[in-house]
Amino acid sequence: MDGVTRIGVSLEPELLDKFDKSIHKKGYVSRSEAVRDLIRDSLAEIEWKNEDEWMVGTIVVVYDHNSTQIVDKLTDLQHSNLGIINTSVHVHLDSSKCMEIMICSGELKTLKKFADEVSSVKGVLRGRLTMAAPASGNLHHIGHRN
Repeated sequence: MDGVTRIGVSLEPELLDKFDKSIHKKGYVSRSEAVRDLIRDSLAEIEWKNEDEWMVGTIVVVYDHNSTQIVDKLTDLQHSNLGIINTSVHVHLDSSKCMEIMICSGELKTLKKFADEVSSVKGVLRGRLTMAAPASGNLHHIGHRN
């Protein structure tokens, strides 16, 4: 295991038992892999607090397509934000509900504003922005249109 530093962690037995059960349900093969993911998630959350950070994320919206003019409103919002939307996927969930998944990149404050605009459209049942910081520090060319 070149390039890996071993560390020790002390935990109360009850906490370790809960952790072991949780990681087993998720399918982790080792505590080390689970701890690495927790550390990565924690570091990513720090980046999510910097409004000027360039981020990549998804906006998932579930809506009732029978709601008055919702499709037009959502389409207009997407067209007015082409600079941050890399791609989108539309899924028919049942006879009245649809899901739109938009993969976006841009400054965090811009993505949050866009997600709020989309989520607040009348007829949207659920809207959620999920962020994933780019793996390397300077990937703001992804999906960026000049």
